[in-house]
Amino acid sequence: MTQEETKEMLKGLLEGVNVNQMNIVTGEYATVYYQEATAQKPPVDPDEQRQVTLSRLTPIFYGSEEEASAFLQSIEGMKPTQITEKVNLLVSQRKISELSRKRDLWSVLNEGGFYLKSETNWNMQVK
Repeated sequence: MTQEETKEMLKGLLEGVNVNQMNIVTGEYATVYYQEATAQKPPVDPDEQRQVTLSRLTPIFYGSEEEASAFLQSIEGMKPTQITEKVNLLVSQRKISELSRKRDLWSVLNEGGFYLKSETNWNMQVK
């Protein structure tokens, strides 16, 4: 099968699929097609996302929804290092569970869009 026949076959298979198409130049300077599917997620309601984040945070704050809510409000717009400093302070004040301060808290904040740095970065800064 020639390269042109392969291109045509792939093009026929992917017709009607919602994709972005871009050319990539291979080491042989031949153009091949790369297809990247676009995932279309439904829009997320910010209030609903915040409520989900709050419900996941509450157990980390020893079950106190009030403390978890105050924490979320206080970290909005903070830089990542400021967030980890706040977490360290709240752990020392025993408002955040020591057992949950690493992966559990990072995953809730990361998925909620509050802390977008890596888990490794989080673990280096949260003591």
